[in-house]
Amino acid sequence: MQLHHSKAQFEDMGFQVVLVGLGSPDRAEAFKKQFSLSFPIICDPEKKLYRIYGLGRSSFSRMVSPAVLLKGLKALSRGHTPSVPQGDVMQLPGVFLIDTAGKIRYAHYSKDPSDNPTIETLLALKDIVRKKKYGH
Repeated sequence: MQLHHSKAQFEDMGFQVVLVGLGSPDRAEAFKKQFSLSFPIICDPEKKLYRIYGLGRSSFSRMVSPAVLLKGLKALSRGHTPSVPQGDVMQLPGVFLIDTAGKIRYAHYSKDPSDNPTIETLLALKDIVRKKKYGH
């Protein structure tokens, strides 16, 4: 998992990586082991954090859109195999960079399940995040 390999870079930016998922604690632990992750995982099957952060839900037409299907095929061609979904498959993800004061420095609200910023995109925010953090 590319996120795991970038952990030190996020920590250098002043962020701790925390994953939030809809599955059970047992499923989260299996996920951590499968990908050798050291990140904390918050299990949120009731979607409380998803609601707090304003993350939306997908529709069936978005789930089977050509763009999403194409991204899925590309992932398969790179050797990524899908796992059995846990929880609400229509729940859209998001990515947030939150500083130690609890202020959101960056927010990405996914438009479909495959809409996630790349690690490179997030790491490129380093200067923007530092400017906001230090008021430059």
